[in-house]
Amino acid sequence: MKLLDSGIRVFVLAQGTGARWLKEELNSLKVTTPLTDGCVDELVRGADNAAWEAFAASGGEKSYLMHLRQQLARQAALLREWTATDERIAADEIGQAFVRIARKYALPRPWKLSEPVAVESRRLRPSYWKWAPVEVRSAAQV
Repeated sequence: MKLLDSGIRVFVLAQGTGARWLKEELNSLKVTTPLTDGCVDELVRGADNAAWEAFAASGGEKSYLMHLRQQLARQAALLREWTATDERIAADEIGQAFVRIARKYALPRPWKLSEPVAVESRRLRPSYWKWAPVEVRSAAQV
């Protein structure tokens, strides 16, 4: 079974099916951030590695393609979270790999602004001491 799945893995990656599936997941989550081909390739490679490890750990209960779809959906969810919120990404291995890719390709992130608050300014001396001197002109000079 592993030989067949390893052949399927090579075929799916060579054909670009993983990238197409990732883009479909992003469309279904309504992520509009444009991604470069290199970014998509790295996200697919990360999902592929995680899917292959999960497939090997499960002992072949589910197919490699099912694991790959799940990992691509997780990558799409992480990308949506990264571009839509300012929250921290999960600290697990997959989350940290995603953060590395997102920073490498400078994926945009919204930043929360704090509420403006008025703060009283305490001065040691009145500010009018620094005003420019007033020049007094007589009526004859005007």
